[in-house]
Amino acid sequence: MNLRTFWTNLDDASRQAFYRTAMWIALIVGTVYTIGQSDLIQSYTPLAVKIEMPEKIVFPKSNATVSLPVNLQLKNNTQETAQLEVPTPCNIIRWFITNKDGDFVQAPAKETCSQVVMKASLPAGQFSQDELLIALDATRFEAGIRYKLMVQYWGQDESREFEVEFE
Repeated sequence: MNLRTFWTNLDDASRQAFYRTAMWIALIVGTVYTIGQSDLIQSYTPLAVKIEMPEKIVFPKSNATVSLPVNLQLKNNTQETAQLEVPTPCNIIRWFITNKDGDFVQAPAKETCSQVVMKASLPAGQFSQDELLIALDATRFEAGIRYKLMVQYWGQDESREFEVEFE
């Protein structure tokens, strides 16, 4: 028995039940996907980091580097003021990039940093926000490969995937 024969042998009530079920499945899958892609689902860890950046980076033929704009947000999800502390100013934002297999691709150049403990307070429900531009070295990247930016912001870890293309 093939699918066409099966379908034509169904009565109208069974066909309508099938259509209703298919519509409900499509509606549920679409809703779950949409919510998953939106900011409606937030991390409810005590301190949550959010990374905003382009998902695709295009390297022009003439450039050896491209600037990747990154916006970082740290949200205090607790009911109390969070005390933030890192050992040096260079540790407020730390980052590196890996490929899809977790192999190292790029990190910031080593810099001299004063040995001063950095402290800050983040009130309950509030955000801390920073922006940075990461100079991506074109010689370290390949087109069509997924890369992951790993960030530590005020000691809290987060990552975001991106892809590169070459003109």
